[in-house]
Amino acid sequence: MRSMPASRKSGKVFYTLRPSREGLPPFSDIKLPGGTVIRRVDEAIHRKALSNAAKALKERLDR
Repeated sequence: MRSMPASRKSGKVFYTLRPSREGLPPFSDIKLPGGTVIRRVDEAIHRKALSNAAKALKERLDR
């Protein structure tokens, strides 16, 4: 499981990847005291988002 920190005004958000499972929502948040949030993201959705970002970047660089 990988985690990636991201800053937020009200605390920190850490992203972790979880295996894809049918019937579960794509994101789930665990809120900790002090404003820290652990957001569990479906691995398949994460891969799709990375692929879309790579395509968009390639299109911008090819212009």
